[in-house]
Amino acid sequence: MADFLYKGVVDWFLEQMSQEALRPGDKMPSLRSLSKQLGFSLNTVIHGYELLCQDGWIESRPKSGYFVCHRSDTKPALLLAGESLHATQQQSAKIAWSSLAHHCALVDQTNLLQQANGRHLDTSLPVLGKGHLAVREVVSDYLKEMGIKTRAAQLWLGRSPLTMLTQSIQNLTQQDDTVLLLTPCDPRLAGTLQSLGRRVVSITAGDRGVDLDLAIRCLRDEPIKLIILPGQFAFPTGQLISNLSLRRWLAIIEETQLPVIEWDLCSHLAHRSAPLMTYKSLDQHDHIVYIGGVESHFTEQSLAWCIPGRHQDRLDGAFLAADMALNETQQAALSDLLQTTSKRCILRRGREVWANAERIKAKIDQLMAEQVSVVTNKGGLALWMRLTKPVTAETTPALMANFRHAMVPGALLSPETDADYWLALNVTSEYAEPLIDGLVEYLQADQQAKTSEVEEAEQAVEELEVKTETEESDNTKSDTEKKESTNNTSEPLYNPMLDLINHDFG
Repeated sequence: MADFLYKGVVDWFLEQMSQEALRPGDKMPSLRSLSKQLGFSLNTVIHGYELLCQDGWIESRPKSGYFVCHRSDTKPALLLAGESLHATQQQSAKIAWSSLAHHCALVDQTNLLQQANGRHLDTSLPVLGKGHLAVREVVSDYLKEMGIKTRAAQLWLGRSPLTMLTQSIQNLTQQDDTVLLLTPCDPRLAGTLQSLGRRVVSITAGDRGVDLDLAIRCLRDEPIKLIILPGQFAFPTGQLISNLSLRRWLAIIEETQLPVIEWDLCSHLAHRSAPLMTYKSLDQHDHIVYIGGVESHFTEQSLAWCIPGRHQDRLDGAFLAADMALNETQQAALSDLLQTTSKRCILRRGREVWANAERIKAKIDQLMAEQVSVVTNKGGLALWMRLTKPVTAETTPALMANFRHAMVPGALLSPETDADYWLALNVTSEYAEPLIDGLVEYLQADQQAKTSEVEEAEQAVEELEVKTETEESDNTKSDTEKKESTNNTSEPLYNPMLDLINHDFG
């Protein structure tokens, strides 16, 4: 009887899914409300939810409840770690212009980031360039929840994380210096480095991170002057970095004593409330320049912060000269975003993005399960997928032109030879679902052509068979007619009575 009751909860869930009353990304009813609705005890409903969690139908989030997941039957795409280094040639500097064309697809496309509550901060103690002390204290508290220990006096606030990156690269390296970059990553990183005349050496990270032996050989054999590490859920892979990989990288950094920049603009897009560990949270000696923030494609709606670490003396002047300070409204909006009690809390935004990603994955599986496989992701704003056909400006000019705000081709994100078969889809874009429809037409074009070829071949075979049968029937008829005509024109058969008559009567 107990097993029957538990299965009753599962059957109710499957029925709701079949009727589309529940969809991937939706929040499940609370335990008590479902207990009253079905007439089951609370323990029965709890155990039923546990069974659904074990099967991957739903997942539990502390202090948030249960949420419906997309359970795919398609084998996920595997992102393999690179086996060699890739030194980007300087003539490839056009990547900066290419990534600029897809700029909107690299950021969150919500319009809620700058909707401050209308209050104004106390302006009696402003700090030139860095921002108000009260706002920097809010950012500092937010970073402490992520395990990053910093003081408000060390923080720099700005309206452009890319400006902070540019100033950091210019002050930590010189012309023609070699920089180590982990890919796939935000293409603006490689584009900025090349635009500044730096030589880029990249290593491809897989599902389990980077081949650290290859990284060590690179640092030993190449004249590396700077390391750039994408943070958690780095665009576009959306994967967690293991704590073991983080600690090993910190050991390498401690040994080499090289300056490091951590580009971490997606950590707030985790759908779980548990704090995330970053490279900076393990950095005990301030080797790492930490750049974080919240980006939007709307003008003047990006908010960023930076911890210069031990390089503060070199970077303070550069940041001040860049004149990237936030205005009053922007600082008020940033303060609201980082407070968990705010209606526009970025943690809630992360859950919204995750729910939309689950719905889009369900649509991809429904329409293109045989042509597309998606990398398993735990957060971020993009789906990193592998297609059966290459997606380039030559093969899909219409898609590139019409949906550049929703997609980034893999060739901009990774130097691997099969990069043209990869695509990053921005799940925050309103063009995401129309783009999927366009991909369906593109991927099924060959299939339709092959189907028509097969149908034409089958029709030709049928026509040949019919023609053969007709010829055989004609041949059969002609043989019969010949026999009949032969029988009609030949001499009569021998009759012995005629001989007797002829003999008797002469």
